[in-house]
Formats: sequence, C-alpha cells, structure tokens
Amino acid sequence: MNSANLRHRAEGFPGQRIVVLPRRVVAAALAQPLLRGLLPTDIGYFPKASGHFMSRATGADQAIFIYCVKGLGWCEITGNRQLIHSGELLVVPPGTPHAYGADEDRPWTIFWVHLKGESIPALLAELGITPARPILLLGEDPELLALFEEVLDVIEHGYALFRLLYASQILAHLIGLMIWDRHRTGRDNPDAAQKVAQSIAYMKQHLDQPAAAASFAALANLSESHYRSLFKRQTGYAPVDYFIRLRMHKACQLLDTTRLSVKEIATAVGYQDPLYFSRAFKAVIELAPSEYRLVHKG
Repeated sequence: MNSANLRHRAEGFPGQRIVVLPRRVVAAALAQPLLRGLLPTDIGYFPKASGHFMSRATGADQAIFIYCVKGLGWCEITGNRQLIHSGELLVVPPGTPHAYGADEDRPWTIFWVHLKGESIPALLAELGITPARPILLLGEDPELLALFEEVLDVIEHGYALFRLLYASQILAHLIGLMIWDRHRTGRDNPDAAQKVAQSIAYMKQHLDQPAAAASFAALANLSESHYRSLFKRQTGYAPVDYFIRLRMHKACQLLDTTRLSVKEIATAVGYQDPLYFSRAFKAVIELAPSEYRLVHKG
C-alpha cells in the first residue's frame, strides 16, 4: 500500500462501526410494501476519522446523509468546496457527483447512512436539500445521536425483515426530527440558533444547577434579551420555564423508576427545599409528586 492510500481512505478507523446490507437483501427489502419508501442500505460511525476521503465521479444510487458531531470535514458538489462543521448535516442526493472527507487538522467524527426508497425525493425537498445547497445546520442534538445509534444497533444484529422495518421507522423519525428542526430554526441566524440548541443541551446535563436566563444567555454568548427572544421563538417557552419543565420531566422519570424519596429527587433536580419542589412539580404536572407516583402508567 502506498503512502497516499495510507493518508486517504474510505474506512478502517479505530473504533468505527459499519454495516453494509448485502445487495440481495436490499433488493428483497425494497420489494416489501412497508420498506419501499425508505430503507437504510449502509450505515456507520467513524470516530475522529483522520484521512477519511471518498469520491464518486458519477454519484451514488442512494442518498447519503453524513452528520458531523465533532471536528471538521469538507465536501465538493457541483464544483463548490464547502466546510462542514460540528452540528451540520451533509446530504448528497442520488446521482450527484461528489467528493468529501475529513479536515487534515481537525478530522471529523461522523454518523452516516445511505438511503434508498420512493420517499427520498420528497424528504430531501422538505429538508431544503439540493446539489447546490447540500448542508443543513442541525446543532449538536443528543436525540439525533441516539436515533443514529439505535438504527446502527438494530441493523448490526441482523437483516431480518422485522429488523429492517424497525430501522426504517427509526430513520423516518430521525429525518422527521431533522425537518422539524429545520423549520423551527430556519428563520433565525444559524449561528444563534445553534447557540440556543447548545444551551438546551447544557440545560439537560445540568438540571441540578441554578436556573437563570442570564447564565444561559452568557453560555450562548448572546445578550439576555436576544437570547430570550430566540429561545421563545424556537421552543414556545421562556428559558427558565423550559428549564423547569426539563427538571420536572426528570423528576417524573425518577419517581417512576426509583425508590428515591421526594426530598432526594428534589435535590437531584436542583431544589434544596422539598416543599418548594413539590409546588413547582404540581404547577407543571398537575399532581403532587406523591400522587404522581401512585398513578398507574401505561
């Protein structure tokens, strides 16, 4: 193998995960009514993919989705070279000549999937994707990551029809979430929208910290008034109201799945006073914590 091949490769990265469906399996699946609309044919995860490079002079017969979760990448489509940043999605429509790869200094970490099906053109139109506009800002969304992980996990364990059907439905959810995010944030400045998304990710990971719009705005590097306005437009809630709801949903999970006391749960979601927590919980959930725990779910 020559040095150029060592530097540039399509796959073979430490820690990678990859599944390529046999083409006979793809053909059989696309003949099924429930799968002919949307089917993953190849899927993978490449961590810190130094030297990653792919070029297809005549395009592919699938749509290609590449979600950059860390680092940087690049693509060349219709003669234009563009950088791809963390939180951005590259979509290559079927039949589009292209090349893409990892940045030399900050190689990307990516989830990627190749898709076939009758629904692809309509889905790409809803995403606003064309060969001239192949990049969509999604932000660093933990839910998107979880859905990619789930599709990969399902297909890694076999190609049975029921598995492919489940994977197809997860992908439909995944792309639906991308469409939702696009319409929800598309009117805003993309950088500002991503900062709000990042602040929400921070909230989810720090539910036990103080709730203050000024602090969240500072983390997003936006003025408090601008942050409040953007946040309300994107979520329908003021930042602190949204944060409180995140806390209460976490409290519900703990009430449902643990034997922690109400006092312990209050502390876990940032309340030192259990009575104050109970009032806040009831204002959102419409039941006291002790009452909620007794309700039969499902």
